[in-house]
This record gives sequence, structure tokens and C-alpha cells, in this order.
Amino acid sequence: MTSMGLMRVGPPEELRGVRGLTFGELMEGLFVTASMFWPRLFIAGFWIFDHDLLLNRAFTTWMVPLLGFLLLPWTTFSYVWMWGNSSDGVLGREWVLVAAAFVLDLVTYAAARGLSRRH
Repeated sequence: MTSMGLMRVGPPEELRGVRGLTFGELMEGLFVTASMFWPRLFIAGFWIFDHDLLLNRAFTTWMVPLLGFLLLPWTTFSYVWMWGNSSDGVLGREWVLVAAAFVLDLVTYAAARGLSRRH
């Protein structure tokens, strides 16, 4: 860069071309990490600590919650939560929460993809 008197404008020579994380990128990374961690922890908690076997009652096979754990954790968690919240089913307005959780899963994957493309 240019200099004006004794004041240097711009980054030092050794840091040119190197870009640090902005606050927004750091928060986006924190959102993606938390959004991938917490629902999986909740689902694991259902599997380990639920004596009523809510996951087994909500799904007919073990493959669906396993795929939900891996691919759509917020959707799986909210579906199981709403299943146990009412009379063994997801009814009426509860589907709105399940749909919002599905959107949150999509937003998490979009944010993760955006982060991976930038770096």
C-alpha cells in the first residue's frame, strides 16, 4: 500500500492476501456448529434416558430415527417431541413446529455450505 508520512495504510506486507474471520463469519460458524450439535444431543438423550421408549413409539423402525439423527436432526427432534407432547401423534398446530424445524435444518445446511465455499 501507500504510506503517508510515518503512518502506514493497509496491512503489513506479510499479511497481504491473508484474510481473517469477520465477526459475522464467526457467528455463522457458531450457529452452524450449535445447530448440528444440540439436536443430536437431544435425540441421543431420548434414546438413553427415555424409559417410555418415545422414539420407538414415534417411529415404526429404527432406521428412520437413525437417518433423522444423521440428516435432519431438528426435524426428528421436534417430531418426537410433538409426538410425546400430545396423544401419541403429531396433530394440528404441532405440524407447524415440525415444519419450522425442517426449515431450520435446511438453513443449517445452507449456512454450512456458504461457510465452506468462502474458505
